[in-house]
Amino acid sequence: SKLSPADFVVKVLVDKLHAKAVVEGPNFRFGHKAAGNVEFLVEQGKVYDFEVEVVDLFVCGEAGGGEPFSSTLTRRLVAEGDVEGAGEILGRPHRVEGVVVRGAQRGRELGFPTANVETLPHTAIPADGVYAGWLHAAGEAMPAAISVGTNPQFDGTERTVEAYAIDRVGLDLYGLHVAVDFLAFVRGQAKFDSLDGLLEQMAVDVKRCRELVAEAGIR
Repeated sequence: SKLSPADFVVKVLVDKLHAKAVVEGPNFRFGHKAAGNVEFLVEQGKVYDFEVEVVDLFVCGEAGGGEPFSSTLTRRLVAEGDVEGAGEILGRPHRVEGVVVRGAQRGRELGFPTANVETLPHTAIPADGVYAGWLHAAGEAMPAAISVGTNPQFDGTERTVEAYAIDRVGLDLYGLHVAVDFLAFVRGQAKFDSLDGLLEQMAVDVKRCRELVAEAGIR
C-alpha cells in the first residue's frame, strides 16, 4: 500500500515473483492510494512480458443478496454466522485453525469433551452459536458439533472455539494443530435455566449436527 503502482509491478510482480500471468477482477486496485487499476496492469504486462487475465465477478445468490463475491462480503457473512453463504463464495466450508489447549474442561465433565482451539491471530471467527461441521486432526476428518462464544451458562468472558468430535471417545488432541470446518449454523448462543436444560439442548444439538454432516458427506 506504500508503493506506487509502477514500483509494485517492478519490485513485487517482476523482481520477486517473476510473474508470467496475473489474474484479477475488473475492479482490482493496487498501489499507494489504490492508484493502480487493471488497465495500468495490462500496460505494464506488455512492458515486462507478463499476461493479465481479467475475470468477471461472480454474483451471490440468496446468501449474499445479489452482491458480487468478495473477501469483504465473505468476512461479513462469517461474522453474521452465515457460514453456508460464506461457503458458497469460498467453494468450501469456512475453516478456522489453531492449537488445541486446555480449557475449563467442563465439556468433559458434562459428557461432551471438546477440543478448545486457540485460534490464530486475525482469524475470521463466526458469530456466537452452535454449528455443524468437521474437526480435522491427525489426518482425519471427524463430524463435529462446534460451539463459538463466551459460555454464558458458566458466566464466561473469553470468546472460544470448541469442537466436539461426535461419537468419538478417548481422543487426546492437546498440543495438536487442528482445523475446524463450519458447515451450517444450528442455533444462537443461549443461557439455560438449569444445567439439565443445557444438557438436554446439547443432546439435541449433537443429533442435529450429526444429521447435517451426514447429509453433506465427509469433506
